Amino acid sequence: MTGQPTATDRRGLCSWCKRFSNSIQLIQIDDAGSGPAMRGLYACGPCREVHRLVPLADRP
Repeated sequence: MTGQPTATDRRGLCSWCKRFSNSIQLIQIDDAGSGPAMRGLYACGPCREVHRLVPLADRP
């Protein structure tokens, strides 16, 4: 990973390090709540590298 922002990056809270980042990506969908909102686990660039997390957008 290069650390460069991509089209799928967005600003938000990383589910792993609990810090705000400009480069979070959706890792896992968690739609256990009621209502139309999609919830999930998001990871920043450094956490994706350290924990070897693959964003949903990059999976086959």
